[in-house]
Amino acid sequence: MQFKRITVLMLILFFLLDIFLFNWWQAGRVAPIQVADANANIILEMKKQNIKLPSFSATIKYKSYLAAQHAKKSEITRLPSDLATTTAGDAEELVGEFRTAKGLKPRDGEPTSLSPNVIAYDAGYRYNPILTANKTNGDKVYSQVVNSLPVMAEPGTMVFHYDKNGKPINVVKRQLINSQKLRDDRPLISEEEAIVALYRYNELDSGDRLSEGYLYYDKILTVNGYDIYLPVWAFEAHSGRDKYILKINAFTGDNLSV
Repeated sequence: MQFKRITVLMLILFFLLDIFLFNWWQAGRVAPIQVADANANIILEMKKQNIKLPSFSATIKYKSYLAAQHAKKSEITRLPSDLATTTAGDAEELVGEFRTAKGLKPRDGEPTSLSPNVIAYDAGYRYNPILTANKTNGDKVYSQVVNSLPVMAEPGTMVFHYDKNGKPINVVKRQLINSQKLRDDRPLISEEEAIVALYRYNELDSGDRLSEGYLYYDKILTVNGYDIYLPVWAFEAHSGRDKYILKINAFTGDNLSV
């Protein structure tokens, strides 16, 4: 019943937001060919400023808002028996140690060489190059896939830690449960439009380098124990020796970069 009340509330809020956005869009609507020309001109200007861009797509995809809850430790899907589950971690995470890293012998008949990639993919998580690139200690981050999109927020991640020789030591698993689409799918802005938006928001300077864009779900607010997620375009930007994550709301084109 609680989730139904949340759904009704969110539908009302989204309905009012849609009315506002539709009126705003009607007032400032520009013909598609004009938008394409404007985007092309901005991309050309970025190249003139020696901003290194990825090969990008202008394809339009469709997604919805999402609601989900954090799993408690006891609700998180168990890790493979090749890992020694510990009591470490907080109430919303499961920690597993690689037996070989701790000098423990696997039980009879158990596999001994499960890779982090296999463990994560079997659990429904996918490698997250953006979050991994933002790590400075060699950790690798995998994101839970919900409604066909990886989750960027920490509650939907698996993080693998490594020793100085590059061997996995342990993994911290977090999981989202009770996920529900809040609305029907709607069109998203394209990767090209997201890149143009970053430039318009002055997030890119001359000589910067931008990674390809990735679509993720990211948290925007919490309502009665449910996190609300929306699709975002995420990029890794390099400026000199610095690197940082840039995010654009995939519905509206608003800048969500910190």
